[in-house]
Amino acid sequence: MTLFKQLLINPNGRDFVVGDIHGNLARLEKVLDYHQFKPESDRLIAVGDLINRGTDSLNTLRLLSEPWFFSVAGNHERMISHHRQALTRRQLTADERQKMASIGAQWLLDAYDALNEDKWADLITEIMNLISQMPLMIQVGNGSRAVGVIHAELPDWDWNRSVTRLERIKKVKFWDQPRDEPSIESILWGSSQIESLMNGEQNDRHISGIAWVIQGHSVLTTPKRAGNRLWIDTGAYENQPSRGLTIAELGSVLTVTTHFRDLRIRTERFNLTPQPRFHSVLMS
Repeated sequence: MTLFKQLLINPNGRDFVVGDIHGNLARLEKVLDYHQFKPESDRLIAVGDLINRGTDSLNTLRLLSEPWFFSVAGNHERMISHHRQALTRRQLTADERQKMASIGAQWLLDAYDALNEDKWADLITEIMNLISQMPLMIQVGNGSRAVGVIHAELPDWDWNRSVTRLERIKKVKFWDQPRDEPSIESILWGSSQIESLMNGEQNDRHISGIAWVIQGHSVLTTPKRAGNRLWIDTGAYENQPSRGLTIAELGSVLTVTTHFRDLRIRTERFNLTPQPRFHSVLMS
């Protein structure tokens, strides 16, 4: 198995892509209810960072066992896997504990400290098994309307070439090793493209070989589009009115809705023309 996953067009329902959840399962459930999500027919694809910082990381990660839920890995899943051996052996150093706490993984440290050996072994095995099944790139559909999902940014401007790079790396090998492959590191950690955009450098260059690339990782006030790239991490874990969880419904036009903490709902519709249309409403 490789780090690339292909999903065929959903013949029975709708497909959605959601931004970084970070353990905010209750907020995700409210968003799905708002969009009348039907797990028997619809699908949800996440841009990674399912865990840490929120209040329910474990059950958010367990969504990977649901047939309607898919996710690429984010850097937070990768950081947990970096400590696989120390966690499994229950041999975290003080420095490793500090690093885990700094990324919002206190939920895992609490279980590490509280559970007996058997229960801890079961839990950490479950967590690592779930993380290890995550790809780094997901493609939904084929042809001119195919949508790609990644966590951060591609190492180059060609979707198919990036897929080829991943297919050379066995999934088990990747998740077992403590360091990232330099050639694909930006998929989990990259931020240079969004930083240049936020600095006013308007680069509308397109990723070739794909209609859209949807990504998260970099926290924004509202979704940001450049060319056929769309960033949808709006800081779901931050307790600020201007932060929220963003979800995109796939189709000939991308319908992108941000659910803010102050109950505003902002919907933008993106096609391959430069300017989106949007409206905002206030929930009662």
